[in-house]
Amino acid sequence: MGRTVATMTQVVDQEAANFREFRRALRKEDREILDRLFAAARHHAAPAAYQSHASPFETILLAMLVELGKAVVALQRRLAEVDSAPGRTDLPQPGRLPEQADHVLPAPSAPTPSGLPAAPRR
Repeated sequence: MGRTVATMTQVVDQEAANFREFRRALRKEDREILDRLFAAARHHAAPAAYQSHASPFETILLAMLVELGKAVVALQRRLAEVDSAPGRTDLPQPGRLPEQADHVLPAPSAPTPSGLPAAPRR
């Protein structure tokens, strides 16, 4: 007997597919950010499944915000480290991301059947 309710991962993939035209209209760098946001939502699919009373898209947005919040905290900690270490010469140039920026908001992995990147494995 098959499932009658879609999994949260399927819901996230469907919502991402609904935004395919929007994604296509974005600049390349903005598409990459959008892909990372949907990958972040997929990463939180298990806890999002418990939020059945909210609309699926609200839950997806909240999962994205959790990852962005983690990114802000990580950047604040990094900034505190930089501020407490005067005279450092290994700081990134203004306007350029350091190479380790992918740990803040993970890069999406290979595309899923919907054509959008899958959630990163942690």
